[in-house]
Amino acid sequence: MSRIRRGDMILFAIILILGSFTGLQWWKHSHVEYQQGQLQALITVNGKEYETVPLNGDERIIDIKTKFGHNTLKVYDYGIQMIYSDAPKRIALDMGFISEPYQQIICVPTRVVVEVLVPEHERNESELDAVVG
Repeated sequence: MSRIRRGDMILFAIILILGSFTGLQWWKHSHVEYQQGQLQALITVNGKEYETVPLNGDERIIDIKTKFGHNTLKVYDYGIQMIYSDAPKRIALDMGFISEPYQQIICVPTRVVVEVLVPEHERNESELDAVVG
């Protein structure tokens, strides 16, 4: 039988530490306290903020027309959904209605990103998104 060597233990410890860190980050973001109507949708086009929309239950249509394409968003029922995109595959339409913190709709061809945020828990640039090994 083979024995566990020192290198195996070091590798196991590194994997355990990275897994714990990733799990802690996931748990921190999945347990954000918020009141209904407090959330906001941050809409960015080509990496620049386009508009921040309160998700307070009011119904609203947002048309985004840029040199990259045309998208239409519908705000309703304390959430937001992309209802039109002139992108070739329209994958962003399949992402559906989002209403929970940190959910996203991403349309790559038109460079539109929609993310639901809790105002006091907005992401900053130094915050970790993911660990890829």
